[in-house]
Amino acid sequence: MIGKVLNLPFKVLGGVARAVQAQDAKKRTQHHDNDPVQPEPSQGISLDVPDDFDAGSIHISASDAVPLLETGCMVDATLKGAGIPHALHIPASEFGIRIAELPPETTIVIIAEDTASSDQIVRFLRHRGLDETWSLDGGLSSWQNAGGPVGDTSQ
Repeated sequence: MIGKVLNLPFKVLGGVARAVQAQDAKKRTQHHDNDPVQPEPSQGISLDVPDDFDAGSIHISASDAVPLLETGCMVDATLKGAGIPHALHIPASEFGIRIAELPPETTIVIIAEDTASSDQIVRFLRHRGLDETWSLDGGLSSWQNAGGPVGDTSQ
């Protein structure tokens, strides 16, 4: 309960940041409609990091990640959400703007459809100082094979 209360400011900041981004995108779209020579507005913030950035070892096995449901923060980075109980759902394309929602000084495990997607997110987050961020080796399928809980995604 305390963790949820302490993370409330991060959620509020994330919501404000998304609202500002949406308003900015609307302005760019209106400007683009008036001036079709301009390039298309970008889709979110790039997750690219410098090639020389060394993130170190970034993988965690599913068997080591499942127990972190109790003490860490699971982040479901799939597009529609895999229904992982108690996990934050932040699609990969939204990490740049929603980074403030991630709890500091907590072990964070990124679960995506595949390892390459979660690797890119982890490199991005570590480059921004979230050093206890891990990529689930094998992606969502390894989470399910290790007995990680997944809810109904047929909504």
